[in-house]
Formats: sequence, structure tokens, C-alpha cells
Amino acid sequence: MVDWFYETSILITLPLFVGGFVLISCLIVVALRPVVNRLVTDPKEWDRALAHVIGTFGVFFGILLALVAVSVYENFASTRQAAIEEAGQVGALYRATTGLPDDQGDRMRQVLDAYMHAVIEVDFPDQSEGELPSASEVQVDQFERLLHTVEAETRGDQAEFEQALATFDDFIESRRARIDATALALPPLFWVVIWVGAAVNAVLIAFIHVSNRRLHLLMAGLLAVFIGLVIFVTADTDHPFAGAISIGPGAYERVLEQIIDARQ
Repeated sequence: MVDWFYETSILITLPLFVGGFVLISCLIVVALRPVVNRLVTDPKEWDRALAHVIGTFGVFFGILLALVAVSVYENFASTRQAAIEEAGQVGALYRATTGLPDDQGDRMRQVLDAYMHAVIEVDFPDQSEGELPSASEVQVDQFERLLHTVEAETRGDQAEFEQALATFDDFIESRRARIDATALALPPLFWVVIWVGAAVNAVLIAFIHVSNRRLHLLMAGLLAVFIGLVIFVTADTDHPFAGAISIGPGAYERVLEQIIDARQ
């Protein structure tokens, strides 16, 4: 079910998710209206007591949804930033190799070219399926071995070599952050709390004593649309590399086209 959600087009999942959310909320209203009508003897007292309950619950549930949504988006944004930085650092390393002797520089540039293709063609598809990527590790090891064979002859060459080493270290950190984000997701207990909160919210809305049935359903439906949209966006961005809102290899493709392919 989870895989289907992330693999299916948003044109299908969004209407199904939000529409199902609204439908269930309206069915709860329809089911509980007769019960509420039988139980309510003093509408004013009932509404006053229910207002306190809904107000208190709404504060806690709203804060929970907001904190979870912000946390998920921050994880998504930090992962996207790590991918952009990694792609930029590969471009910087590629430029740095142009100052090395031809035989060493050519081999390094070939490794970087192969690395970018491995990331774009293998790593990102694997990450979109929730699998830790490993295809590009070979090129990383090759480049590191080649980098440590460089012998700087002048002070200027030494400075450039040290800068290349620093860039390589930053590249490794960004790469590690991108790979680690593959398994990034909210703990299941958070989702349990969110779904329980959504169910309680629907029940509390159904408890409101409204004489006009259509108006009651409209109120419940509108609130369900908004809550459903918030939960949908949160769930879709919970896995940074999967779903309609996901991180793709666009930054790597631009570096490959504008820096690597342009210099070959």
C-alpha cells in the first residue's frame, strides 16, 4: 500500500486520498447525527461544553500537525541541499583536475564522469524505491586512490592539491548525507497519533448540534479537505526521493551537461 502511494501519479493519489478523507468524515457525521439528536436535551449547554473540548483538542492537534509538517519539510530541504552541494562539489573537483598532469587528470575526469552517470542512472532510481545506493561507491574509491597518487612539485601545486582534498572531504560528507536520507521517515508511532487525531477530530465535528444536515456535512467536508491536504503533503514529502514531491537528479544532470560534457 505504501509503495503504491509513492509510485502512483499525484493526479490519482491526491483525489483518492483527500476524497476518501472527506467521504469518511461525512459518513461519521451521518452516522452520529441521530445519536447526537437523541442525547442533546439542552443545545446551549451541549454546544458550550463541546466548544471547550474542540478548542482544546484543536490546539494540540493543530500544533502536532504543524510540527510534523515543518519537521518533514526541513528534512526534505536539508536532503535537497545535500544533493545540490554534492553535485557542485563534483563540478569543482572536475575543474580542479584540469591543473594536474594530463595522465592523472584524464583518469580522474573519466572517473568523475562515470560517477555522475552512476548517480543519475542507478543511485536515484534505487533511492526512489527506498534502497540504499551502492553503484557509485566504485568510482569514489577509484578517485580517492588517484587523488592520493598526486605529487605536488611547487608551492602553488601544493595549495591546489590541499584545496582539492578539502573539496573531496566535503563531497564525501554531502554524499553520505544524501545516501543516509534514503531511509529518512517519520517513526510509525507519529503516524498512529496523527490518524487517531484525525479520527477524533471527525467525531468531534459530528458531535456539533446542527439542525441543517447539509450545512453540517459542508462544515465537516471543508475541514476534512484541509486536514487531508496537510496529511497528504506530509506523507508525500516524508520520503525525500519517492513520491510526487521528491528530489531528482536534476542538479547532477546540469553539472554533467554544463561542466563535464562541455569540457570533453
